[in-house]
Amino acid sequence: MIFVIALSLLNPIGLAIIPSDETKRVHSFIDSLPSGSIVYLGFDHSAGGIPELMPAAQSLVRQGFRKDLRFICAGMWVMAGDMADTAFSIAADEFPDKEYGVDWINVGYKPGREVLLQKMLASIYDAAVGVDHYGNDLKSLPLLAEVPTIKDADAIFIFVTGTPGEREYIRHVTSPHNIPFIVSTVSVSVPELMPLIQSGQVLAGVLGMKGAAEYEALVGNPGSATAGMDAQSFSHALIIVFIILGNLGYLLTREK
Repeated sequence: MIFVIALSLLNPIGLAIIPSDETKRVHSFIDSLPSGSIVYLGFDHSAGGIPELMPAAQSLVRQGFRKDLRFICAGMWVMAGDMADTAFSIAADEFPDKEYGVDWINVGYKPGREVLLQKMLASIYDAAVGVDHYGNDLKSLPLLAEVPTIKDADAIFIFVTGTPGEREYIRHVTSPHNIPFIVSTVSVSVPELMPLIQSGQVLAGVLGMKGAAEYEALVGNPGSATAGMDAQSFSHALIIVFIILGNLGYLLTREK
C-alpha cells in the first residue's frame, strides 16, 4: 500500500477527472465576475488542510488572475497569513504582471474569531489594526481603499476545515448583506456543508480533494489534488485486489 501510494504521488498518470456539477458552478461563477472584481478570500484552516484546500486555492488564484480579478485575504485561524502566502506563491512565476497591494493583499490572521468579521463590517483597516501579514501599513496598499469593509467585496470564497468557519460568515456577513458565498472544505466536512448549499446560504462548494482535482481540471492546471486522486484510486483498487485474494485463499483452504 505504501509503495502504491508513493508511486502514484511521485508519478501521477492523471486518471480521468470528470468535474461534478458542484465544482462547475464554482468555476462558472468566478468566470462570470467582471474584470476588476474584488473577492475576499478567507483562509480559515491550518496546515492540516493543505492537501485538500491548497490546490483549490491556487486554482482560484489562477482562474482569477486570468480574469483580472483582485483578492483580499484574511482569516480567523492563526495560520491564515501563511496559508494565503502559500496560495499566492505561484503569482511571481505565473503572473509576473500582478502586483502586491494592487492585485492582492494578505491581511493575514487577526484575533477575535467571529468578532473579527463583525469588525470588518465596519472597517477592514481597523479590524486589522492597520497592518497586513508582512507588517506593511494597509493605507499604503491601494487595493484596500476600494474595499474599506468586507461587505464591499463582490464575493466571498473561504477555505475552511472547522470552527470558526462558514457558519460565522453566514451569520454575520454573507446572508445579512446578500454577498455571494463559496466554500472549499475538506471531505470529512462535506455532509455538514451540503444543507447550507441546498438552502442557498452557500452558492456552491469545492468538496474535498475530489472537488479540488476537478477544479484543477477546469482551470487546466493538474496538480497535487490530481495526483492525490490517483493515489486514492490505486489504493482503493489495491484493497479490492486484497479482498479478492483473501476470499480466494479462504475458498482454497477452508476444507483444512
